Amino acid sequence: MSETVRPKLCLLFGVVLASATSPALLAQPAGERTIQWGFEQRVRTENWDNIMDCNDATPDLRNQIRYRTRLWSNIPLSHDIDFYVGLDQETNQIVRVRAPWRMDEVIFENAYIDFKRLFTNGLSLRVGRQNLIRGEGFLLLEGNPYDGSRSIYFNAANLAYSWKKSKLEFIGISNPKSDRYLPRFNDRARTLIERDEQALGFYYTDKNSTRTSLESYYFYKKEVHDSRLPTNPQFQPDRHVHTAGGRAVHAVTSNLSLTGELALQWGAQHPSTSIAGWGGYAYAKRQFAGSTKPYVQAGWWGFSGDDPNTKDRVEGWDPLFSRWPKWSELYLYTQFRETGVGYQTNLRMWQGEAGFTPWKPIQCRATYYHMDAFHPFPGATTIYGKGTARGDMYQGRMDFKASPNWSGHVLWEHLLPGGFYSAKTPSYFLRFEIMYQLKGSIPL
Repeated sequence: MSETVRPKLCLLFGVVLASATSPALLAQPAGERTIQWGFEQRVRTENWDNIMDCNDATPDLRNQIRYRTRLWSNIPLSHDIDFYVGLDQETNQIVRVRAPWRMDEVIFENAYIDFKRLFTNGLSLRVGRQNLIRGEGFLLLEGNPYDGSRSIYFNAANLAYSWKKSKLEFIGISNPKSDRYLPRFNDRARTLIERDEQALGFYYTDKNSTRTSLESYYFYKKEVHDSRLPTNPQFQPDRHVHTAGGRAVHAVTSNLSLTGELALQWGAQHPSTSIAGWGGYAYAKRQFAGSTKPYVQAGWWGFSGDDPNTKDRVEGWDPLFSRWPKWSELYLYTQFRETGVGYQTNLRMWQGEAGFTPWKPIQCRATYYHMDAFHPFPGATTIYGKGTARGDMYQGRMDFKASPNWSGHVLWEHLLPGGFYSAKTPSYFLRFEIMYQLKGSIPL
């Protein structure tokens, strides 16, 4: 970090932290315009082994501590226009295999202008760096899978029109493989994704029914300029892909709900390869009466796989902007040597889950996945076998919220690999997290 940038950055951090303890940051009278802001510090310890290749003969044991710091502020520029800005920094301290500690880069995690009313009631526009989460994140959640859990932002414009309990959004996205839109402090030139990505599309949400909510969408996406060499087995030629689908949630009773989503893909990959993929899921959730709020959930998820015997067509599901640990932290990394980290494709799995709240601040759940592939993976025989059984995965998680400021969780995952892998050494992932959050406001 340069000598001119460092004092400015320290001053910014200091002003926000000093304001956090100010008595002026008490609740303001209703309707009064205020500057909202917050601070968050998250610390994670992670331990894992055998998650890259399910092979104990090759070392990939890791023990690391991750420190993420966030500062944000929402500033009302007028009655209908807000400006939101947030800074983010995450440093990984690798204990084993040991690596030297060093301060990572500080980025603008968010920086956007929010036009809450544009010309007429119901019409709004948000432009800039923002988070986009729709549905369960099946299609739209993660814009930068290679920066880990540091951020999920998109460089985007979102023009939305709302009426009654319906909303139609027109979304444009531009996510380069390395950040070039906003400055970075202590720049590490980090890779955010393997290639440059742009997308245009719409997302419609309908909650007019008291028992059923519906969502539908269409996106056109370009993925170009893969940073890997053409000789790399994971190299992807330039492609464009269309994705259309929908999601429905129906409350059968007050305690039983059914959820399903299905999307189809088509397009082309350079020079003349067609694309035809699909992805979807369906599950039921049953909640029971009682002070511990017990529930059970069961369902099936599937993402089409590319048939290695067809050379003129790509059948594998393209996860677009959903390369995040929806189902597993462990398996997110296991996919790294297939198509890429968190690249959900050629995967089908059954899930069973049960959870309860033994005490108000604590929530517990246990989950089981039986996972298969549609096709064997034609990768290195030192890692991949000739079968389609990916294996059985067991998870246990406990979340706690001690106060509005303090929260955390413990997560354990264990994979028993199947014939999809040549070696079948069990793998595990263990994480402890503690988080402190503070929010405040300053009257204008």
